[in-house]
Amino acid sequence: MVAPGWYRDPVGFGEGRYWDGQRWTDSVTRDGYTNTSAMDPARAEIPPAPGSELNAPRPPASPPPPAQNVTVQSGGGGGGGTPTAAILGGIAVVVAVVAVIIALASGGDSDDDDETPTTTEAPATTAAPEPEPEEGGE
Repeated sequence: MVAPGWYRDPVGFGEGRYWDGQRWTDSVTRDGYTNTSAMDPARAEIPPAPGSELNAPRPPASPPPPAQNVTVQSGGGGGGGTPTAAILGGIAVVVAVVAVIIALASGGDSDDDDETPTTTEAPATTAAPEPEPEEGGE
């Protein structure tokens, strides 16, 4: 029987995974943070390898920042450096790139666009019709 504790993660998701004394739990540690990752049930009861013990993860010096929901709002404000400004800037770049691609795909070479095709018609080579004689007259 192996003592409960933190050991190298046998599936490699984190640096370590917690062994509760009978099976692997979903608790994993990476870069000092503890998260959860489901353990393969077929491997959950395979004990840790000897010598794979880890020190218990230390709590971070300061907790990670909370996740932020980004909402795009129409109308005023939205100072520079906000997530909304970054999103809108990214959208503007994508629109500009798409416009350039469309222009190149539909217009071809820009040198050809400036030239207006000219055609010259050959002058008529047929003789002028002869006047028809007048009927009944003189």
